[in-house]
Amino acid sequence: MSSLQEKAATAAKDLLSKGNPSISPEKPLEARKRIPMSLPVQKLEVPEIPGFHLHWMRGTAARLQQAERAGYVFVRPEEVALNNVSLGGDATKTGNSDMGTRVSVVAGDTDDSGNAVRLYLMKQPVEYYLEDRKILQDRNDSIADALTASYRQGTVGGAAQGETQEDLGNRYVDTRRTKMPELFRRKGVKK
Repeated sequence: MSSLQEKAATAAKDLLSKGNPSISPEKPLEARKRIPMSLPVQKLEVPEIPGFHLHWMRGTAARLQQAERAGYVFVRPEEVALNNVSLGGDATKTGNSDMGTRVSVVAGDTDDSGNAVRLYLMKQPVEYYLEDRKILQDRNDSIADALTASYRQGTVGGAAQGETQEDLGNRYVDTRRTKMPELFRRKGVKK
């Protein structure tokens, strides 16, 4: 047997005696959280941070700058644990793939330059988030109000060609028999 074959045989014995390096030692039953195999695992699912709204931002310079102006800040790795969906990765490690002080994952697509795009986890105080949602809801309500004004006034539609103002006055909607389309009803703010 040559010295190279002897070294290979010794290395193989060492690996077999130490076990598979990709398998972590058993944790006590109470330390493990059992997740059934039949349940899906969402790659971007993260636990809540009390007092903050979490959002994954596309890692382009313009989008990250816009998020920071809106009051978002980057989440640090010690604040959350991501699902580890790495094939063959260490199951004891978090799913964060950022080498710095931010939580990020690869988005799976590329930018205009052909570089991989990352998704960054950012957080915003709940007060700012609710304020932003109210602004959006008010805008949506004003649009819905404009679309449903004729229902509330008892008239429907605008003047057709050849109609006079008197004809418009004779139009009506019997609110007891005519229901406003669900599409145009005000929606409550989701929290």
